[in-house]
Amino acid sequence: MQNNRSIYYQYREPSPLRSLWLHMNTNPFAVAAFYIFSFMLLAMILSPIIAPYSPDAQFSDAISQPPAWHDDGEIRFLFGTDDLGRDLLSRVLSGAVYSLGYPLMATAAAAFIGIAIGAWAGMSRGVQSSTLNHLLDVVLSIPSLLLALIIIAILGPALHTVMIAITIVLIPQFIHSVHNAFYEERNKEYVIASKLNGSSRWYILTRVIFPNITSVVVMQVTFALSTAILDIAALGFLGLGVQAPAPEWGTMLARSLDQVYLLPWTMVLPGLALFLTVLSINVLGDSLRAAIQERIRGS
Repeated sequence: MQNNRSIYYQYREPSPLRSLWLHMNTNPFAVAAFYIFSFMLLAMILSPIIAPYSPDAQFSDAISQPPAWHDDGEIRFLFGTDDLGRDLLSRVLSGAVYSLGYPLMATAAAAFIGIAIGAWAGMSRGVQSSTLNHLLDVVLSIPSLLLALIIIAILGPALHTVMIAITIVLIPQFIHSVHNAFYEERNKEYVIASKLNGSSRWYILTRVIFPNITSVVVMQVTFALSTAILDIAALGFLGLGVQAPAPEWGTMLARSLDQVYLLPWTMVLPGLALFLTVLSINVLGDSLRAAIQERIRGS
């Protein structure tokens, strides 16, 4: 009987995504961060379905109800209720849309605009590049939260103004990081060789330089997403962001501040959700950056 198997060993290069996963899988913290962030995303998407109650539903017979594991708790309110009788678990799940969904949208919009401008500025020379670089240095010297406060003070506190403010604040960060990355790469040998081969500017931008600065972009995206989440929470905590009764995590923390000794569970759950979300994003972003750099060095 003829054996059709080859006697030679054939090595199959894993796909880029699988290669990143194999590298990240060696780090237990990165795997834990991936699952935590995936859980947060899934909870945000399915919050209208999995939330036990409406976030604004009030139960007059269960005001300030402690969590279910407390002696006075009830299983129907797993994490207890607030001082108005609203289910805390339902409010935290619904608040993920404001505290994670909207920061994702703001970061995506800022990344699209900032990367495009930064790539153009990184490939330009002379007065244009120098002027933009000095202007960005001035803008980035202002803390992001302070700049967002200035914009909201002009436009007024509302959800759409918060989105505009956060997006405007994040755009210069993307421009600056992408501009510097392109500036460092554009005079390297592989870029010069592509120019000598007659490659177009668009080809050099998208197919030659950009794959080699992916780690910079990934790190900037994770940093911007963390900044957006914390800034929206801080604005909500100060009463200048998402307005009550919307169940935004920062707004919930501000409301529970006066009752932290009487109802500590009203602060623990939104604070823990905010902490785990930001921590998982930072750990996951750092692991992705390390995996991408390792793949680039090995290729």
